Amino acid sequence: MTTTQSAANDTAKYDNNGQYSRNGILRYEKIFGPGYISTGGQETTDALVARLGDHLKPGARVIDVGSGIGGAAFDLAKRFGVKVVGVDLAPEMIAIAHERAQEANVGDSVEFQIADIMTTDFDQPFDIVWSRDALMHIHDKPALFKRLYNLLKPGGRLVVTDYARGTGAGSPDFQAYIKKTGYHVIDPASYGKLLEDAGFVDVVAEDATEQFIAIMHREAEQLKATRAEFVQMFSEQDASYLIERWAMKDVFCKAGDQKWGIYKADKR
Repeated sequence: MTTTQSAANDTAKYDNNGQYSRNGILRYEKIFGPGYISTGGQETTDALVARLGDHLKPGARVIDVGSGIGGAAFDLAKRFGVKVVGVDLAPEMIAIAHERAQEANVGDSVEFQIADIMTTDFDQPFDIVWSRDALMHIHDKPALFKRLYNLLKPGGRLVVTDYARGTGAGSPDFQAYIKKTGYHVIDPASYGKLLEDAGFVDVVAEDATEQFIAIMHREAEQLKATRAEFVQMFSEQDASYLIERWAMKDVFCKAGDQKWGIYKADKR
């Protein structure tokens, strides 16, 4: 496993306003499941796998954009024999991913880099672009999608989950949330159109907000049921923070302000 040193120097302080500190990451993992720090954990991985079909075959090359602590990368490598390059801007993500890799025993089939997907060079194109709830951190979506298109081999496939928004301005609270997080979110239909503009074909842009709400409810109930154990590992403040965040997103989603998209697209 390797780490791109120049990228590490450029992004050494990136922690998403403290969310991606070691404690912040591990408290998410406790909820989402081993190796995961994003909505749905293994359930969402399986949903994306179902959209990849025969693209997932031994030896296929996958780039995992915003790979977090490696849960999806390890799963894909073990189940399908693919080679995964995981890139993330957060040093603590990559540090924990390296730790998890030792436990996962995946050999050289998974590699992690502290890297900016927009500027990092790779020695070969990829069969699959994979990303889970990470691309909302990148504001220039046309440039991003063109970059992802260029990273794919002809006939390759992109599968992505990402935060999205409704077509309206949203409530003042939602606007404040987006400003504070620094996210750049657009509605699912516009997201799909930008993928097409970048050259992708057979684009499917799915508004999966109801699924997102259902997952959040299950995760919140799980935390409430195991709160004493969670607090012992972390703190009462951490538990309250997560429950409050889920409640806030539930309100945003039900108002139509916040959405969640699942996207599939091919390179001709």
